[in-house]
Amino acid sequence: MLQRESRRSALLEALLTGAIAGSTTLWEAARQLGLPERGPYAVAAAHVPDPGAEPLPGIEAALREARVPSAWRLLPDQQIGLVSLAAPDADAVCFRALRARRARVGVSPAFDSLRDTPAALRFARLALAGLPAEGSGVVRFDDNPLAMVVVAAPAEASRLARLVLGPVLDLPPLDRRRLMETLEHWFAAGGVAAEAAQRLFVHPNTVRYRLRRIEELTGRSLSDPAAVADLGAALHAHRLQLR
Repeated sequence: MLQRESRRSALLEALLTGAIAGSTTLWEAARQLGLPERGPYAVAAAHVPDPGAEPLPGIEAALREARVPSAWRLLPDQQIGLVSLAAPDADAVCFRALRARRARVGVSPAFDSLRDTPAALRFARLALAGLPAEGSGVVRFDDNPLAMVVVAAPAEASRLARLVLGPVLDLPPLDRRRLMETLEHWFAAGGVAAEAAQRLFVHPNTVRYRLRRIEELTGRSLSDPAAVADLGAALHAHRLQLR
């Protein structure tokens, strides 16, 4: 059993890095990992809070019980899984199992060939990097393309945050925190000030006043779709900087 698990771990690593070579074919790797030869597949990457601690304990067994084949590898900073989505309900089953473990998980788009596993791993890691640093959550790369673009270019993201939100970020700490928190909740509430106020436990007029201050400081109107896109991208970029 130890030899088998060691072999599976090495094969999964080879697929993730694109290092399949020699006499081992993609079909043989899939067979030994217990995966179907054909996709679709997805790669999941979960944040490891403490080295050696699995953020997704029992995930492979839980998916196998639900007839969703997968293979997993624990790294010092992430737990990586290659999941078959061939069954009709595999996608929903996989996401339920991931959410139940209350970890931070990024999931790649679905892909058909195991040759594309390294690219899918990169997408899963980008999705993971786009999640807030606190709390748990499961996000697919396709769910928020704007956030993924920001995460993919960290140096440019830093400049974007400063360019768009600079006047807000330069405020005294308390004012900065209130305005940034309000902007975060306004976006999370879909641009509805009353709902953002409920999340913040303040009066809706307080939210509107803070939003007007953000507009004045940044020179961007929240009624302008292009300006909203700029602020949303800058907010993602600033969140990335805080990690």
